[in-house]
Amino acid sequence: MLRLVLLLLVVAGVAGYFTKPDEPAMRAAAEQVLNDPQNISEGFETIGAAFAGTNAYSDYYVASKYVVSIGDRPIVECWGAFTQAQCKRVEAPAEAAQ
Repeated sequence: MLRLVLLLLVVAGVAGYFTKPDEPAMRAAAEQVLNDPQNISEGFETIGAAFAGTNAYSDYYVASKYVVSIGDRPIVECWGAFTQAQCKRVEAPAEAAQ
């Protein structure tokens, strides 16, 4: 039974390695989220990301991560595995009460 579980884990790892989304696919998914603002501040974030945003693609062998940020603040974060990419806007951190 343990051998079967280990074999399934190895097969899933190999499948994940060969089917993780590449950088252009992750960029397209992030741009979909950026191009659908829900309020005016998200619209300004989209404009800021277009002019001053930085993009970072990270490869984790069986998964990938793509982050669009302005300065040191992430705007959109995407995770991808098995040809699928899931992106979401990152909420602004609440300011500390003084």
